[in-house]
Amino acid sequence: MKKIKIQQLIILSFFIVSSGYLIMVAASNPYLGIDLEENAQGYTVAGLNKDGWAAQNNIPFPARLISVEGQSPDKHFTVAMFNELEMADSFTIERAGKTISYQNIESSSPLHWALYIILPSVFFLAILAISYLVHQRVPRRFSAHQLILYFLTIATGYISNSGAIRDDLYGIFLNTALFLIAPVILIHFLYNYFKELSVSWFSKSLYYVLYFISIFVSVLESYFLITHTYPDYFNPVPGWLLLGLYIILFYVVYRGLYIHFSNENGTVFKYMSVGMTVAFFPYIVLYLLPALIIHKKIIPLEVAAVFLIALPITFMYLITRERLIDINFVMSRLRYYFFLSIVPSVIITVLFTLFAPYSLSIITCLQIYLIVHLLLIAFLSVKEVLDFKLQRFLFAARYSYQESMHRISKNMKDQSNAVDLMKALRDEIRNVLDVKDIYIYSKHNKRNMYCVYDRIPNHILDHLEEQIDPYSFDIGTIVETEEGFGVVVGFSLEKLTMLWCRGKKDFTNLNRDEKTYLQTISHNANIAIENMNLIEDLVKELKRLRNDQTQKYPTWLSRLLFTIAENQRKQLSIDLHDTVLQEQLYLYRRMDELINRHQSLSEPIISELMIYKESLLDSIHLIRETCNELRPAFIEELGLVQSLKNLIQQYQLRSNFTVYFTNMNFDADLDQERILAIYRVVQELLANAMKHSNAKIVNLSLSNDENNVQLVYSDNGIGMDLSFHRDIFSHIGLSGIEQRVNGLNGNLKINTAPGDGFTMTIEFPYSVSKEVEV
Repeated sequence: MKKIKIQQLIILSFFIVSSGYLIMVAASNPYLGIDLEENAQGYTVAGLNKDGWAAQNNIPFPARLISVEGQSPDKHFTVAMFNELEMADSFTIERAGKTISYQNIESSSPLHWALYIILPSVFFLAILAISYLVHQRVPRRFSAHQLILYFLTIATGYISNSGAIRDDLYGIFLNTALFLIAPVILIHFLYNYFKELSVSWFSKSLYYVLYFISIFVSVLESYFLITHTYPDYFNPVPGWLLLGLYIILFYVVYRGLYIHFSNENGTVFKYMSVGMTVAFFPYIVLYLLPALIIHKKIIPLEVAAVFLIALPITFMYLITRERLIDINFVMSRLRYYFFLSIVPSVIITVLFTLFAPYSLSIITCLQIYLIVHLLLIAFLSVKEVLDFKLQRFLFAARYSYQESMHRISKNMKDQSNAVDLMKALRDEIRNVLDVKDIYIYSKHNKRNMYCVYDRIPNHILDHLEEQIDPYSFDIGTIVETEEGFGVVVGFSLEKLTMLWCRGKKDFTNLNRDEKTYLQTISHNANIAIENMNLIEDLVKELKRLRNDQTQKYPTWLSRLLFTIAENQRKQLSIDLHDTVLQEQLYLYRRMDELINRHQSLSEPIISELMIYKESLLDSIHLIRETCNELRPAFIEELGLVQSLKNLIQQYQLRSNFTVYFTNMNFDADLDQERILAIYRVVQELLANAMKHSNAKIVNLSLSNDENNVQLVYSDNGIGMDLSFHRDIFSHIGLSGIEQRVNGLNGNLKINTAPGDGFTMTIEFPYSVSKEVEV
């Protein structure tokens, strides 16, 4: 666990103490929500906030304010400074010659508690949790500390609103200062974050200037608050400055996105631009701009502030994840749902307005439209996810085209010729579409000749002859007649292959989904058949290249084949390590935790769990050993000699022979291709010795001179009869060694006889002429 430094603890304490004080102020002082107007007769109650105590208790207005807490109204600082009545336990008003007093004001409305106390507190706690995760999981760097500072700033600024609306002076100061400084901290964070990634597109003097302006305005406001002389001309200044800061912030981010859109940092900029838009768009467009221009808010500040949670989540995701979700896909879907929801949202809003029992203002109609639009977007997004996850369980797999495509793809891997593939395709279509009879046939385009997979009635062939013109179709073309329907699955200048169905059992036409399904599987089948033909031609060509006398492939081909094989081994080793092995390790840890946590389990159950745990451990060791055999671990770092020693040690633990390895005369600097070739040859020789030789002693010698590397293997085993050289090579797997040596332009000699042991000498030059780029 990372330790928190003293200065970090002081800053954290400031935010926690300030938030605690503001929550205490909000909880102990009801929000009155009384707006005043000063005139020649004093102060008059001019309006009530609908969320305030006064509106909930039906305070009459207009009415003249006579006293606040037994004193003249102008003696109360909220009245004198802001023309508002807050932070008061009692007050008296006069209306129509009647004096009304209100005493012991204690409680705010439940809605006010939810918006101004509970929700900001939950938001602050969530920000603390996110900050803790960033502190623990992100490497120590300056940008991470700034990110945490930004999180705490916006969280405390959100809570300060509960004190600001009550005209608490400290709450007003924090509300202004923190909301002004927050976007500047964010710009500062962006500069340092991308500087650590060696990316720069704006000068740091920008945030220096913005820091100065924000701090200057905050200090000026603190002076007005302390002196109780808050001038009217200063009231809109923080709001317009905040709007300007956000405009600069968006300009910085979107300019970076424009510059780096196509390079490796483009995805990070996309995430930031999306996160910032979601976080700040509701606040700027639906709260700040209307408040500054028309002095009305479309949504409350408390609702707009909730969207700010998108920003810490975005940045935490960026700095804690190595792989990111496809932001382009997500945004394209949301964009589609956004435009799709416009018309229904307008219709629902109009209907609500027409049938409402009272007339609605434009602001209220706009609020209804926004709520409906957001709900529709959320509904469509959730529906798509549920469709993907639950469709296979809620609908029969037989009629699921997506499941059918998965089955066809799996079946294609098991087929070795076009006939079997077409039969599998026929059975799948019959199962999914529930058709009558299905026939597969091919017709020669130049000669009137058919090739059928199963017997086809003559009247169907005659019908097809009348309906089908072979030169007007392509792969995936669907033909529908009164006798049924067909889809073209193969087409060339000489031959057309079609799958024909005698209609559906319910006597209906093909619908749109069924046509799309048939076209898709026909294209996939055609690609699979073409690949089969290409592979068949390639195998024939390789067999032709193989020398009939020596049974050896050309050197370039041997090198290419073994390089491809090694790459496949490497990828398979990585896949096993990153998937199966990690899952096994996870299960092992969970089982270990389960056993340690539940000590109250009976002894038989614990014993059985321990057996399973040991079986898992054996499986983990087996997978690790398999990964090491597929791709020797650290062979590049350890070098050839040490890797061979490790390999020999592994085989000696599993076999009954002793291996003596010498490398006294070996100092060649080989490339990775030759190192890996020698390693694989030794691996194959030791495997054969363990399986076939019955040897007690194995000698390995590795040496080199100025031109060649020599590897000598010998054992005192049962030997073999070389009179059947080729069959023996094929039987015991030495052909792979021969082909590897051939790929290195080397020579291989074997000296053996029944009962006289086995000796193999391999020589190959340092360098191999590159006949092909591998």
